[in-house]
Amino acid sequence: FENIKKIEELKTSLALKYDFLKDDFDNGFEGFKDEISKKIENIFSDEKFALLRLQIEQIISTKVDLFELETKLTEVIFSTFESFNIGAILKDLDINGAFFAFLNERMKNYEVLQKEKLASIEHLINNLKNQNADILFSYEGNLEKIAKLQQLEVELMNAN
Repeated sequence: FENIKKIEELKTSLALKYDFLKDDFDNGFEGFKDEISKKIENIFSDEKFALLRLQIEQIISTKVDLFELETKLTEVIFSTFESFNIGAILKDLDINGAFFAFLNERMKNYEVLQKEKLASIEHLINNLKNQNADILFSYEGNLEKIAKLQQLEVELMNAN
């Protein structure tokens, strides 16, 4: 759980340093922590741990002196832990790798959102350019019509 605290501190630090990523980090971080917690629960729900708990309960329930109790508990705990494949457990847990995968996913998500926003802005700019071109064309057409009307007015005055 020490790693999770360090990872939470790192997430907070990154969110402060890169304020624009704060929402992205916050949105998925609880899910990330839940996933890690489930992995840890799965490790401790293993049959070996259940057997260890039973053995510890049996030792505690026997009436022995404190020194013998400590010796038996130490022996059972150490022998049980020696049977664990700690490397495989750590590889399966891989908290740091999972955190960096989480960060990478958040960064990609942020990048996709920014690209979508940029595309939307570019589309809006192109629409405005087209509207300005239409307005300019309409304005020029109106100027030509006004000029023709003025010419017609002059011709009508001269005709009188």
